[in-house]
Amino acid sequence: MSRRVVVGLSGGVDSAVSALILKNRGYDVIGVHMVNWDSMEEGTSSCPRTKDEADARVIAERLSIPFHTVNFVKEYWNEVFVRMVEGYSRGKTIVPDIDCNRRIKFHHLHSLAIERFSADYIATGHYVTTSRGDFNQENTLDGKCRLLKGRDPLKDQSFFLCTLNEEQLKRSMFPLGSLTKKQVKEIAIENNLEEVAKRKESFGICFVGKKKNFDEFLEQYIENRNGPIIDGISGEKIGEHTGIHNFTVGKRLSIGSRSHLGYFVQRIQAQNATVYAVESSCHPSLYSTQFTIETPEWIVDAPSNDSKLLCRLQRSHSPIGCSFSIDSSLTTVIPSLPFRAVSPGQMCVFYNGRECMGGGEVIHVNHTLNHHSV
Repeated sequence: MSRRVVVGLSGGVDSAVSALILKNRGYDVIGVHMVNWDSMEEGTSSCPRTKDEADARVIAERLSIPFHTVNFVKEYWNEVFVRMVEGYSRGKTIVPDIDCNRRIKFHHLHSLAIERFSADYIATGHYVTTSRGDFNQENTLDGKCRLLKGRDPLKDQSFFLCTLNEEQLKRSMFPLGSLTKKQVKEIAIENNLEEVAKRKESFGICFVGKKKNFDEFLEQYIENRNGPIIDGISGEKIGEHTGIHNFTVGKRLSIGSRSHLGYFVQRIQAQNATVYAVESSCHPSLYSTQFTIETPEWIVDAPSNDSKLLCRLQRSHSPIGCSFSIDSSLTTVIPSLPFRAVSPGQMCVFYNGRECMGGGEVIHVNHTLNHHSV
């Protein structure tokens, strides 16, 4: 009897090819499309997610696999969206994709797939793999299931899965782990999915819909609170703002022609709605040499304090070496090279070679190249 795999079918090429590969390998494949955002929030029924659902249904029909739509709007709102809004209202830089993966895709979807569809495995179109292989088919010597980077360095998504646990990985398949994006598109074209392969790839936060920018979207949910913009070096007031949620550390400010170098956000003080800024995108105080994070959620094993690991704060950045000290509830991280624009709320993700070890949320920047606490 074929093993049953539920595939999270988004309507895009990655999940479509994942389902195709699994079907061609003889698995009993079921396509499930998640609705995480209520189109009424957009004030229209023509939200992109409505088209995503229609596209996912067409893909399932093309592949001749069963198709179901599941509603996780309440779960997404309570467990992902509210935390993100609260974070931005406190001057944090939250990455909602990490929470969405941990809580929605790899918790609620997994639970539903097992309970409603009696699934043996759950598959997604993420560009990652595990120590058990793309199809969870290999036994490891230590019996562990470790999260590994995908083959395509430009598409690797291990950063966004850094808070998963080993049990979630043990019931997961990642059919694209050994493929590049180019190969995925070629497979789609060769299998009558050309329009899916040519579909424009979506970036950013999925539920923003047709809103022009993220700031405009956030203003629907966060009350504006005026405050000063202060020069972080001289202490001089250089402007006003209408809400700290409009700013992230490192962002360039539009405050006229006060400086030919430009002003950039140095830090945000939420309690009094103050934004501090410095001249030049390369100002030393924008580069962090030490910061504190919550003790990471390690996927398999917690490393010792003398472990030689790599870390990164953004998916698009290459991991760099670091040292760290783990306390009871906090961890201090010292990167071998300073990180620019470190902000509370960001996720510091650790690697040991190809293995993604886990990640912890940044709480505070301790020191910058200015050699003082900020």
